[in-house]
Amino acid sequence: GEGTKVAILDVDYHVGNGTAAIFYTDPNIWVCSLHCDPDFDYPFTSGFADQIGEGNGWGSTMHMPLPPKTSWEKYEEALSVAMDAITTGFGAQGLIVSLGLDTYAGDEVSTKRAGFQLTGDDYIKMGELIGSKTKVPTVFIQEGGYKMDVVGDAAADVVASFCKAKTDS
Repeated sequence: GEGTKVAILDVDYHVGNGTAAIFYTDPNIWVCSLHCDPDFDYPFTSGFADQIGEGNGWGSTMHMPLPPKTSWEKYEEALSVAMDAITTGFGAQGLIVSLGLDTYAGDEVSTKRAGFQLTGDDYIKMGELIGSKTKVPTVFIQEGGYKMDVVGDAAADVVASFCKAKTDS
C-alpha cells in the first residue's frame, strides 16, 4: 500500500542504474546495488558511492562499487552491510532481489579484466545470507548471467538456500 517501504537489492555485476534512476527521488523505495566499480567497467558514469538519491529520496540509494576480480570474501562483506542497511537502517517491509548471475567466475563478463569471481557454492551462501537477515516478503527476479550451463543452477541454489535459511530461522 501507499507508504510501504520496499527495498530493491541489485546483485548484478553492473550497477542497477536504471532502477536507481526510477526511484532516485522516492523515499519509500530504497535501492542498493552491489556492482563492479564504474571506474573499471560499464557504465563508467553512474554507480558511485556518493550517488545516494536526491530531493525527498536523498539517502534512498546505496551504491556499493566493488573492485575488479571480487571474490566471495569481499562480496560477502558488502552483501552483509547491504542487508543490515535494508533491514535495520531502512526498515524495509518488502524486498525485491534483482538477481544478476553474471558475477560467476566463468561468465562472459568475468573474462573481461574486471569480472567477479563467485563460484557455485557462493550462490548458496548468498541465498543463506539474504534469507537469514530478512523477515519480510521477498521476490527474486533473475536478470543477468551469460553462462547458460550455470545460470539455472545458480538461480535455483540462491532461492533454495534462501528458503532454507528462512525456515531455519
